Amino acid sequence: MTYYCSECVMNWHPFQCTDGACPECRGGTRRSYEPASPDADARHRMAVAAAIKRDRHVRFEAYYAEREQRAEMARAS
Repeated sequence: MTYYCSECVMNWHPFQCTDGACPECRGGTRRSYEPASPDADARHRMAVAAAIKRDRHVRFEAYYAEREQRAEMARAS
């Protein structure tokens, strides 16, 4: 059994789809009895790496936004 994403045109292994969502586009999937796509493992690794990079960027931006806000408050005092 695999999960098929019609947007990415991919059959993913069940362990690659969190809550049935496509790891690449985060869209919905449907169950399929086709074999997994040949490049599913490589594309899953790329999708996970991109998600980690996005998360790090969000945390980086949040850290510096808070840091600048504290600096402005210190200058205003």
